[in-house]
This record gives sequence, C-alpha cells and structure tokens, in this order.
Amino acid sequence: MKYLPIFLIMLIVACSKKDHLDTDLPGLGGETWVKGPLDFWLDTNFVYPYNIEVKYRFDRYELSLNKDLVPITESQVAPVMSTISKTWIKPYTDVAGDIFFKKYCQKQFVLVGSPQYNTNNTVTLGTAEGGRKVVLFDLNNFSLNNKPGVRQMLHTIHHEFAHILHQTIMYPVEFKTISTGYTGSWNDYSLAEALARGFVTQYARSAPDEDFVEMVSTMLVEGKSGFDAIVASAPSDGAAKLRQKEEVVVRYFKESWNIDFYTLQTTTQTAINNL
Repeated sequence: MKYLPIFLIMLIVACSKKDHLDTDLPGLGGETWVKGPLDFWLDTNFVYPYNIEVKYRFDRYELSLNKDLVPITESQVAPVMSTISKTWIKPYTDVAGDIFFKKYCQKQFVLVGSPQYNTNNTVTLGTAEGGRKVVLFDLNNFSLNNKPGVRQMLHTIHHEFAHILHQTIMYPVEFKTISTGYTGSWNDYSLAEALARGFVTQYARSAPDEDFVEMVSTMLVEGKSGFDAIVASAPSDGAAKLRQKEEVVVRYFKESWNIDFYTLQTTTQTAINNL
C-alpha cells in the first residue's frame, strides 16, 4: 500500500503527457499569419528600399518581460511610419544621400501601443539596441493633431540615430568637458537646473553620450528658432555652454560625415511643419 501513491502519480503524469503530445504550442513554429495590405505597404516603403523591418504584431520576446505593455492598434501603424519616413528618412536622404542612410539607419522598428513605466517614476518612450533595433512606445496615443506628441516621437528617432553615428565615429572629446554635473538621478532635477548647467534637457544630464544625442535631436526637432528659444531661456553661463555644444555638433557632422547640419536642421523642420 505504501507504494500505491507513487504509482498513481506516475500514471497520472504519463497520461497527462500523452494527452498533450499533439497540442499546438504558439510561436514555436514561427509566424503563420498571412500578409495583408499594411504588410505590403511596409515592404514597399521600408523593407525593399532601406532594409528596415517594422514589427507591429505583438512579440513578447522583443520587449522587457517584466513590463506590462499592449500592442499598437493596427490603424496607427501607417500614420506613425509615414511620419517617420517624412521627417527622419527623407531629410537625411535629401541632405546626406541614400548610400549614407542605408548604411547607418536602424534596421528594425518595434512598435508598441502603451508607454513603458519605470520604477524610478520615469516613462520610457523609446529604446535602442546595438544601433540596429529601435522600440517605440505609447503609439496608441499618436496623433498628427498633437504636435508636441509628434515632436516627442521624432525626438526619440533622431536621438537613437545620433547614437549610431557617434558609436561609429566618436564626437570630439572636448564635448564631455563643457558641462559638469552628470548624474544617474537626472530625473530628480528640474529642467531649469539642467539649463543652468548647459544641458538642453533633463535627460542630457545622465551621461556625456546622452548629452550629445539630446543636443542633436533637440536641434533637429525643435529647429533653429526653437533651439534659440531654449538657449535664451537659460542663464548666461548655461546659454554659453549650449552654444559651445552647438558648435561641436555642427563641426562633428561636417568633419565626420560631410553633412551641413544647419541644412539638415532646416530640411527636417520643413518636413515637420508640412505634416
């Protein structure tokens, strides 16, 4: 009798295993969906010309497993990607050329409907991995009528692309010495405090590399008048540091990539204003 429970357990396990041998396990066989009009549109506008993959169907393994996230609504995909094409791809290809863009652009976009909330009371709107994959969040709230929201999304795109550029050719080391006060707790300080130290955004305080790409993305997305307004809002010492950083950014783009930054800035602004 003392062996009976063990025998029963083994029997139950054996029967359970046999019963589920022919059960489908989603995901192990690869994607099985059939392409629709949206997929063909993405192929025509991103895959074929630039080798950029756009993933909008929810794939948990492309994202942080410990975050609560929701898929992008399918109707949002084309407006989001069309905006990215007009305000990121076209300005760079017009000014720097197709060969430059195709070589260095991100090769995968993962689109997510909700924002990603963090434990330090911040919200992640975009991430990049290895200079080739970009994840964009909070896209279910995307609307062309929400100009600040559009600019925020474009800021993320230009921010991540600037990372690729400086990871390929490093910006002048002097940039790192212009401001002091880099800190991992950047979110504990106000924008006014950041500007006083010559940081264009609060997040620019997090590290020199982030400082550099925040300068690039802010100058492009806000345009000359917008950036000038930011500089004018800073105390004199902070404003002087921002102008120093501007000069380094402009020089870096010319010397490293043969790109006239102010032409790129104007082209980007025109594209944003014409959305």
